[in-house]
Amino acid sequence: MAPPGFTPETWEQFATAGILVVEDALDAAQVARLAAAVRGAPEPTAWNIVETDPRFTVMIDHPAHLGYLYDVYGEMLKLLRSEYFRRPPGQAIRNKWHFDGPRPVPFQVFAEQAPLRIKVGYWLTDLPHGDMGNLTYVPGSHRRPHLSTYHTHEPHPEEVALTVRAGTMTMMWGGLWHRVAENNSDVTRLNMFLEYGPSWIVTSDREHSDPAWLAGLGRTRRILMRDYVHPNHLIKPPAEDVPLFARRADDPGGDADDYGPHVPLELRKRSTWLERHLSS
Repeated sequence: MAPPGFTPETWEQFATAGILVVEDALDAAQVARLAAAVRGAPEPTAWNIVETDPRFTVMIDHPAHLGYLYDVYGEMLKLLRSEYFRRPPGQAIRNKWHFDGPRPVPFQVFAEQAPLRIKVGYWLTDLPHGDMGNLTYVPGSHRRPHLSTYHTHEPHPEEVALTVRAGTMTMMWGGLWHRVAENNSDVTRLNMFLEYGPSWIVTSDREHSDPAWLAGLGRTRRILMRDYVHPNHLIKPPAEDVPLFARRADDPGGDADDYGPHVPLELRKRSTWLERHLSS
């Protein structure tokens, strides 16, 4: 079964602010392993990191975040992008105000009730105050098509600097306006991101994965990579990949059983937690 995910209360927080902060998602040993992987990597940032180091690979389906993503995307869940950041003191190059996703016609044009991408962040160094290369965001701005400070480093009157301790997980709505603050501390900020969405959204960091690497993955991780040869499988997953998970104990079932035996399992609609929550 999928790990636990949203409650009505945490979904309300996420949908209102555009970000959800979950403290102590990783224990000290997990933080140390991931931090060592980021410190030892050859470049200060990289994409598709899950294919580069087994310490990143295990995060594809980490139970701290997987249940939340499954609640939104269900049987179509897909890893769209993975990356790490190593931001040393005094780093001049950093992200200006922006949102993740396409610019001319943003994702929110197509989806009002749910994000088409969710970015999961794992924070691997303590960030007790601002000016440490913090993620800085405007709460609730995933509902805004424009921001006056877009593509600048200028402060915004509503901005919040993310201050967390190592081991914290964040989930960010793809349309949330954010930037990176200056790192004026003596600490190198380390973190990693995993971005998810429905399988029919294009990936950002790869066209295909290495076949030998894929062959070494377990079933869940392999499916989440969605490395299909036939493009239509991104819309209609192959039979061997359905279901991704068995029903949770508290799943009422419903529409997945509203079919005769002649309808294959992979063709049956299976409502997500979010669908049921929004319709209740």
